[in-house]
Amino acid sequence: MELIAYLKALLGDELPDFLAAVPEPPTVAVNSFKCDRRSFENKLKQWGMTYAPHPVDPASYILASDPLPLSHTLSFLMGEFRYQGISSQLPALALDPQPDETVLDLAAAPGGKSIQVAALMKNRGRLLLNDSSIKRMEPLMANLSRAAVANDVLLNLPGQMIGRLLPEFFDRVLVDAPCSGLNFYTARLQRQHWNVHYLQTIANIQEQLLISAIKAAKINGVIVYSTCSMTPEENEMVLQRILQRYPVMVEPVPDWKLSSARPGWSHHQGYVFPVALQRALRIYPFPDPMEGFFIVRLRKTAGLPIRPVNHPVRWLPTQPFDDPQISPILANLHQLWGIEPSFFAPYRFRVNTHKLWLTTNAWLTIPDSGLVKTGLPLAVKKSHFWKLTSSAAQWLGAQITRSLMELSSDQLHQLLSKGETTNPGEALRYYAATRHGKPIGVVSQSHGKLKLKIPHPFRLVQDTDV
Repeated sequence: MELIAYLKALLGDELPDFLAAVPEPPTVAVNSFKCDRRSFENKLKQWGMTYAPHPVDPASYILASDPLPLSHTLSFLMGEFRYQGISSQLPALALDPQPDETVLDLAAAPGGKSIQVAALMKNRGRLLLNDSSIKRMEPLMANLSRAAVANDVLLNLPGQMIGRLLPEFFDRVLVDAPCSGLNFYTARLQRQHWNVHYLQTIANIQEQLLISAIKAAKINGVIVYSTCSMTPEENEMVLQRILQRYPVMVEPVPDWKLSSARPGWSHHQGYVFPVALQRALRIYPFPDPMEGFFIVRLRKTAGLPIRPVNHPVRWLPTQPFDDPQISPILANLHQLWGIEPSFFAPYRFRVNTHKLWLTTNAWLTIPDSGLVKTGLPLAVKKSHFWKLTSSAAQWLGAQITRSLMELSSDQLHQLLSKGETTNPGEALRYYAATRHGKPIGVVSQSHGKLKLKIPHPFRLVQDTDV
């Protein structure tokens, strides 16, 4: 089998360890905009979960198993935590984004690292997210909204374009590049037709994405390149070509004490790599069960010529809360939902014909090229009023003082398992549905039924939240 022959050449005497490695255990990370560590640890105990702390990130927990599963808890629906692998959390930590910086996530879907970056930025500054796949936009937006990320602008463009569209614009850039996924010997790898020619195809894409990232970074800016692959074709060989041609230097990643961590390779099958690449980090799926990964941190040391694009970026203004276009909408939200307009004073807004978006005051203007969304979707235009989104209702919490409806436990179970439940009332109305006074989403009432849009049917775990 060609794959086994490749793995033998790749790993040598360690091939049996690779083939025998066990999968990475389920890992969950607290979404800091919705929950704190102590509260979440109490919930883990209440759910009867056996867990250990993440070896690097104290706001993340490795589960011994996930029998419930936790994706069927009300806490998951409320965005209090997300699933994100042990290794997958390391690239954003290596990037080390700071509040009030301008940061790019070049290949953002499905959004775990983007949420992590937003949390490290404390939902401040400017976080530009991009992904080239239109199919991945909907789950990416759902994950971002559920976590209450508000400092982001999301584009749907080929990542290779960003460096020319926004040259030397970002303080930090994350390139978690699409890859072969050769990080663990899964059933998927055994089934698929695998060949080394695919590695060259994907490596070319990865190299172009990294070049785009370097162009997009400011001088002295930081770029983190990562893949969930152990192949040198996608990692050291890509970096070797980049270091020969572009003004970047390799910086050490944090000195994490991980049993499965090793430095980047110095050589492989006749290839000799730059000594600096030994500052990169390789994660093996053994001895500890971790997903195979590669992470390198670069710093841009000088400018470089960048060919201008034919159609430069058009910048769209955002509006403050007292803008003549925005203030009537906020007055309508106050009338229907009781939210004081002054609450929105620290934020800025973008509105189109049917939706109002809320973002941070750092985004005075936003790029129009490939624009998908700006920050948190706050409200949707109906015929004569504005309806809060469910993600906004969860984020606003106690700011909502009108149009509230407390659900019974039975109603909550039915809403989350079927998307609807019975409730007296004929005229169409919208409510912020609550449980124990905490908004869980916006429901519509009509013809004796309440309806709630849910991402999937929930077999709701019975706990104190419920």
